[in-house]
Amino acid sequence: MRGRTNTWDARLAPAGGGTERNGDLAHGGWRPAPRGLTRPRSAGFTLIEVSLVLMILGVLLGLMVPRLRDPAHADIVSHARRLAVTLRFVRHEAILNGRTYRLNYDLTDHRYWVTSAESEDDLAEFGREGGILAKAVTLPPPLGFSDVNLPWTAGRVHEGYGFTTFYPDGVVDLTLVHLDNGREAYTLLVDPITGHVSVAAGYHEIPS
Repeated sequence: MRGRTNTWDARLAPAGGGTERNGDLAHGGWRPAPRGLTRPRSAGFTLIEVSLVLMILGVLLGLMVPRLRDPAHADIVSHARRLAVTLRFVRHEAILNGRTYRLNYDLTDHRYWVTSAESEDDLAEFGREGGILAKAVTLPPPLGFSDVNLPWTAGRVHEGYGFTTFYPDGVVDLTLVHLDNGREAYTLLVDPITGHVSVAAGYHEIPS
């Protein structure tokens, strides 16, 4: 036992100076004690932090995955946002081009499209827009328009046609649109002065 101890001590503190010690380091025979002692503690804290992050992610995924797996919910959210973007874009086009535009709703076949008038003197003639606004958008079943509330209608319109008018000065018809897929509804509200489009889950009326 004593011989082993002397040999081990000799490896830790060689009498010959730095050459033998460097040799021991090269062969992995010696490691600094302070670094070796601090590693387990640092690794422990890291594991705790990683575990907490994974737990939080697990909770969030548990809440999100069921909805992502529901195509009906995904469709109504996607199309509500798409319609909101279209409403904002058409107002921008009306201001930019100095023309009057309409967003037309077919509440029977559940689709919408954009038309415009060449001048204020010819508002009776609206033609189908070209470019990215040319194609009508059809809502995929079971999603559809529940109703539309417009200034020139006596209450809600559930079938037939309707339209929101966008003027060159930025004014827009006050419009309330309800989308429905049979299980849930989404509401879009267009502010007539600012053109701001609000999108909210659920069936809501125009604020009084």
